[in-house]
Amino acid sequence: MKETTRQPSENQKALQLINAKDLLRLPGKKALERILDSPIPATLVQSLAEEDLFWLVQEIGVEDALPVLSVASNDQWQYLLDMELWTKDRLEIDSVNRWLGLLLKADPERFLIWGLREQIDLIELHLFKHIDVRIREHDESPSDFEEGYFTLDNLFYIRIKHDKYEQTIRELLERLARHDLNKFRQVLLELAGVISAETEEKIYRFRNARLAEKGFLPFEEAIGIYQYFDPQRLVEKGPLLRKVSQDQELPQPVPASTSLLIQDQDLFYLSLKQLKDTHILERLQMEFTSMCNQIVSADALVVRDKENLVGVVRKACGYLSIGIEKVTGGGPKKAVRLLQRFPLHHIFRVGYGTALKLRWETEKWLKESWFARQGFGLSFWGDDWGAILEGLLRRRPLYYTSFSEGQPYREFKTLEDITHCHRALDQTMALDHLLSLLFAQTAVAHPVQAYYPVTYKNLLLTCWAKHHLGLAQETKPLATKELKVFFKDLWVKEAWPYRLNIKMKQAFLDWLQMRSDQSMAEIPGQVGRILDFIFDELEKEYGSVSVKDLDPRYIKHFLVTPSVEG
Repeated sequence: MKETTRQPSENQKALQLINAKDLLRLPGKKALERILDSPIPATLVQSLAEEDLFWLVQEIGVEDALPVLSVASNDQWQYLLDMELWTKDRLEIDSVNRWLGLLLKADPERFLIWGLREQIDLIELHLFKHIDVRIREHDESPSDFEEGYFTLDNLFYIRIKHDKYEQTIRELLERLARHDLNKFRQVLLELAGVISAETEEKIYRFRNARLAEKGFLPFEEAIGIYQYFDPQRLVEKGPLLRKVSQDQELPQPVPASTSLLIQDQDLFYLSLKQLKDTHILERLQMEFTSMCNQIVSADALVVRDKENLVGVVRKACGYLSIGIEKVTGGGPKKAVRLLQRFPLHHIFRVGYGTALKLRWETEKWLKESWFARQGFGLSFWGDDWGAILEGLLRRRPLYYTSFSEGQPYREFKTLEDITHCHRALDQTMALDHLLSLLFAQTAVAHPVQAYYPVTYKNLLLTCWAKHHLGLAQETKPLATKELKVFFKDLWVKEAWPYRLNIKMKQAFLDWLQMRSDQSMAEIPGQVGRILDFIFDELEKEYGSVSVKDLDPRYIKHFLVTPSVEG
């Protein structure tokens, strides 16, 4: 019994889209009530894109969504099975049993007709794995069969191997026998020819082909969403999309769930708000859903709740916004024209390419950097810079938030995020070069006897302090007594809290010039700003601490031996 659908009019399409979006905005219980109260629940449910029905069922709760499943279309059922039955390339037997049972409860007659036509391989594979079948010979008595066997036709005797599958399999077989006894016997006979691995591979292949149309590509293809795309190529290319005809029908309902989860008022969102052409908006909505599905495949995610989907949507929106800003400079009119002319996945790749290019630059510098040659880790650059570098070096680069958003890392959202990390990388590279000059003739010891690990700050300040005090072995920790002598010279004596003696700051700059054989004019300006920041930190951290009360356990800006000295 093939489903037939009549092409809806423009007004009907618009009304269905509005109803679908309203439905998806509601909490699960309210959405279910809206469907049950509708005079045409089947029309309302079947107007949803298959992706939207999937999320609606998750929101309502699978067991409570039977009234929705009962009026869903066969294609919507198929999508639910495609999404629910697999973990990567493995068929989840418990999920198969659960969903066969649910659809059997939702609409038994339709499920049997559809199942025997479209899902016969899945049904036979499930039965093959979980039942034993024997045919009664003419001279056998029912009492000859072991305990656990039952029959529905006095010919085929069946035993269900696992108690947890008993209810679903028995109900399926009983309904099938009542529906068509010949088909029931045919299915049981065919079980002898089932080759489990081949059947599962066949089901998986057809499932992948269906999902590929919605963006769920195989991993090796989906990973293409992260390939670098030069923004200049996008500027130089002509329009990559055919003009959308006003009479052109979309082949299926437009998914709304992903677009409804766009929460940040970013450049992509603002650009969409500028668009008035409904045909272009529908095209973008289809592309956006397909692109999110491709990201799910590329990241090997199992997305079965909206929180996980929100993360995918935010990632897509962030890199789309970065791509738009990279190409257009952020102008609203230019942004709209870009969305009209080019597919979203190209714009996404431009945005992601900015983060990818930053990772490549970081990796290239890391191979040649002075600190890495000395055997230091990323912690050498302190909490913030070290964490920024760690985020950039990940397989998928991430932005370091300093825990300001409740978590250390997130996806890049704006071009400013990229600029911020690039600025930190430039400063790190400049300071690393300066350190290579400062220690060109001196090996840097790793002072394991200090309270805190070596960082660029405590290495620089300790070496300067030892120089100021006329001490040798400049990369070894200070004694507590030596640190106190140095601090007496560091501050303006009349001030409280202590303020840095300007002469000491100049002495530090003079030491840098002498040691690196560079004039201050040759030292990058960003290094000068870093040094200013270090001195500001010294005043903030120690300006209110009396010199006699200095405790090496709480001094992280200098390397100090862990001993109590007066």
